[in-house]
Amino acid sequence: MKPNELSYIILAGGKSRRMGVNKADLDFYGRTFLETQITKARAMGFTDIIVSGYPFEILSITPVIDEFKERGPLGGLYSSFKAAKNEFCFVICVDVPQIVENTILSLIDYHEKEGKEITLLCQNGKIEPLIGVYPTSSYKKIYPIIKDGTAAVFRLIDEYDYTIFRVENDKSVMANINTPEDYQNIFKKSKK
Repeated sequence: MKPNELSYIILAGGKSRRMGVNKADLDFYGRTFLETQITKARAMGFTDIIVSGYPFEILSITPVIDEFKERGPLGGLYSSFKAAKNEFCFVICVDVPQIVENTILSLIDYHEKEGKEITLLCQNGKIEPLIGVYPTSSYKKIYPIIKDGTAAVFRLIDEYDYTIFRVENDKSVMANINTPEDYQNIFKKSKK
């Protein structure tokens, strides 16, 4: 499965309460977190790139606004899957700018080899439900879960036969950047 055969969904609609500012706009070595994700997607060969929940237009990117408001990541996934052009989507949250292309491509290869419906990244024993490959048709299973309120992403995952792609490494490599302290730490670690 080549990158251009999957849609690339960047979840950028979180409220960033703990950070205090929109995480998509944070600087990461001269690019914003969102620009960093888009640049990586393009470099890997993804052509259908979808940004969920970001309020500004970006050239050659499909912007998606949540059809169901206040439904958390599942709300963003629901609308993004409906907009996707391919049978499968690679999903990633905007706040992991340190993830490397090789990890993404290896996860996609593993997904194809294993043949399961969903493949999720597992880093140092922690499953990352917002980094992985999902079938685009998942929006049909999301609808009954979120139509009356918010729900955890694992409510969707539990509906599927899924597999885990395990990565053992320094926790900072794919850590979610949620707080000002997390943000400062990514630069401290790179100076060592």
